[in-house]
Amino acid sequence: MNIIDIPIVGPSYHLKDWSIDCQRTLNLYPQAVESGTAPQVSALLPTEGLTKLFEFVGESQQYAAKVRGLYALNDRVLVVVSMRLVVIQDGQWRDIGYLRGLDKVTFADNGLEVFMTGNDEYGFTGHVYNIADDSLTEILVDDGSTEDGNGFFGASTVTFLDARFIWTVPNTGQIQWSGLLTHETDALSYATAESRSDNLIRVIANNGMLWLIGEKTTEVWISTGDKDAPFVRQSGAYMPTGCIAKDSIVEFGSSLIWLSQTDFGANQVVMTQGYQTVRISNHALESALARYESTEDAYAWSYQREGHAFYVISFPTDRKTWCYDASTQMWHERSWYNTDNSNHEHHRAYCHCYFKGQHLVGDREFPYIYKLDADAETDNGAVIIRERTTPCVSPQGSRLIFDEVELICQVGQDNNTKPTVMLDWSDDRGKTWSNDRITEIANDIGAIGEYEKRVIFRRLGQSFGRVFRVRMTDAGRLIILGAKAKIR
Repeated sequence: MNIIDIPIVGPSYHLKDWSIDCQRTLNLYPQAVESGTAPQVSALLPTEGLTKLFEFVGESQQYAAKVRGLYALNDRVLVVVSMRLVVIQDGQWRDIGYLRGLDKVTFADNGLEVFMTGNDEYGFTGHVYNIADDSLTEILVDDGSTEDGNGFFGASTVTFLDARFIWTVPNTGQIQWSGLLTHETDALSYATAESRSDNLIRVIANNGMLWLIGEKTTEVWISTGDKDAPFVRQSGAYMPTGCIAKDSIVEFGSSLIWLSQTDFGANQVVMTQGYQTVRISNHALESALARYESTEDAYAWSYQREGHAFYVISFPTDRKTWCYDASTQMWHERSWYNTDNSNHEHHRAYCHCYFKGQHLVGDREFPYIYKLDADAETDNGAVIIRERTTPCVSPQGSRLIFDEVELICQVGQDNNTKPTVMLDWSDDRGKTWSNDRITEIANDIGAIGEYEKRVIFRRLGQSFGRVFRVRMTDAGRLIILGAKAKIR
């Protein structure tokens, strides 16, 4: 009898042609053990749960929709929920006023004012929140009908650089900017992307430079200090890479990440390095995206926790969420489990901000603010299904008889529950699956004090192409360190 290691720790990498690879990591993520002296070199850790902090309610249905944006200031958080601007401060929230729009909001501030974008069936506009007097003002688009117009062309996205707000003019290749430390502008304060006639979908400041991202191309601009032409294109800073989903663009440390589009195709996730973009998606993810009904409505957010930098991108039409971990350069999947129809759906989080040591996220459907909580074992009470599907244990097609499989995991919980771990398998490299099986000997990962418990599954049959799947549906902290099989 031999003992072999089962590759239980790994990323999601399942291809349309499942016989090549069928790995899946759902609501778990790989972490390298950096000490160099531990018996294992990596582990699977559980993703955070959701703890609800705020629910916005009122006399009417004015809040009865998703949270469209979150923005953290030093002492407060701005929340755009449905068509209302709400401020959270000192643990309480207050309504500020009406903010036009249906889509995700972009924010920028100059220390005095916060500029916010908005759009609805009547067009694109801007809104300004005055931090000192807690007031909200809509910036009306100048239609040229009067001589004393404000010169504002409308804004679809906004950013801030070198004391000026800069925004994209909707459905054009133009940007417009404000005066110094004000939102006010004039009809001459604009410029056009130079390299190609391309509709700009996002302007964003990163590393002291201005990135103009279009549908097919990207340019980098820099500040000049000239009051008449404060921004010009950096020589040579042109990329033939655009973006297919404007809400997928996020800052990621000193880089930017987005879902790309070029003249040759689309649906690669790219990250900036210097004045270039590099591909960070892999063939498995790109194969999945190619089969999605739509990727243009994708949205993303990013955050950092315990040395991991995560980029979380959701595809609402196809109800999928993928996550890139920069520390391991691996992808895993996240989901919210809908108990009404017993289906996995995309994660609840639509937008994110970091405020006073907490990661706050807004719900994609309801007027809720959650804490992204590493100690929460449910999504606001809803079960989190955690799952790991291994690659094929015998890729060369040798027949193996499995007498037992031992799952090496952290046993003994912080409470007296005994979360159940389920194991099933596929004998055709992941195409079809056996029923869930729980042994009489070990069917849980232990309660308080059961730190020597072993999780063993026996009498597992034989196979020429075995793939194992481990799942946990109970509330509990599942940490997988490895797995071993006794074979003959």
